[in-house]
Amino acid sequence: MIFQNAWLLLLLLIVPVLWWHWHRYTFKTGISYSTSVDLSLLPASLRSKTSWLPSVLRTIAIILLIVCIARPQKRFENTKQAADGVAIEMVIDRSSSMNAHDFTIDGKAVDRLTAVRRVAGDFIGGMGSLDGRSGDLIGLVTFAGYADSNCPMTFDHEYLVTDVLNSIEIVTEQSENGTAIGDAIALAVERLSSLNERVKSESGSTIKSKVIILLTDGENTAGDIEPQTAADMAAAMNIKVYTIGAGTNGWAPTPVHDVFSGRTVMRNQEVRIDEEMLKEIASITDGKYFRATDTASLEAIYAVIDEMERTEITQRTYVNHVDMAVKSVVYAGFTIPPILFVVFMFLIADVLLRSTYYRILD
Repeated sequence: MIFQNAWLLLLLLIVPVLWWHWHRYTFKTGISYSTSVDLSLLPASLRSKTSWLPSVLRTIAIILLIVCIARPQKRFENTKQAADGVAIEMVIDRSSSMNAHDFTIDGKAVDRLTAVRRVAGDFIGGMGSLDGRSGDLIGLVTFAGYADSNCPMTFDHEYLVTDVLNSIEIVTEQSENGTAIGDAIALAVERLSSLNERVKSESGSTIKSKVIILLTDGENTAGDIEPQTAADMAAAMNIKVYTIGAGTNGWAPTPVHDVFSGRTVMRNQEVRIDEEMLKEIASITDGKYFRATDTASLEAIYAVIDEMERTEITQRTYVNHVDMAVKSVVYAGFTIPPILFVVFMFLIADVLLRSTYYRILD
């Protein structure tokens, strides 16, 4: 509790003077009588024993009134955070070439998509050297022969990672296979292009930047939109595209079905990454191209992007003062009524007692 006019509390110095005055003249009342009997020897009544009560009530009322004049206030602080976040569309290749086993997790060889799911999940949720993107709006687009929006832009990162990202599978049907890089970028641009008003209305935050993180291990072999055209669309919307070329370029061990033995065996198959195209996409959109040849380098790439595109969190403290003289407040779990109300209650009690039970005859 603070006082707006604390110097007025000096008026409390007159209270002892008033109390002395009332003690001197009020407590020593009496009547004239013609007798030689000493009335002090008679037993005292309850009224005479408590004759000080009205004066105590009046004193408390005056003390509280002075406190009211000094303007006691209860200070409440409310801290709010506003985030200028990053809207990120994760665009991940799931074509058959992502089945190449040239990445490792915990010393075990895994396919490229498994490694990407692991590292991308750590990038979103935070793990190891990655802090996570808790203040960002993130969506997911995957592609093979065509692009698909797997998850709309969301702040629910647990759902995005656990239920969506970890359920992505490499295509198995030849009719679905291919690498539609241009279509995937264009779909991601569409998802990012109209977010500002939605984010402002839902969270009160603003979007500092819009980003596409494109990961592929191949060349553009499908779709209706050329990758460079899609990159121009992104640049027109002020969307950066960070491109990642994943895996070895040349030959990589890939599981294939052996028709003679009926088993799945590992054989080296040719894979090609169009690095020039990925560099051009990044250049057009003011992004950056990265090369990931193993799990460690992929983690390092996401860590670099994590540092370049950071959410800015602004903390604002709002202070509210409640005038305790006229408003009730909750303090230590108890509701304190307005002090002026208490003053009036004590004054009314003083007047009623003096005019009834403690009335003094003239």
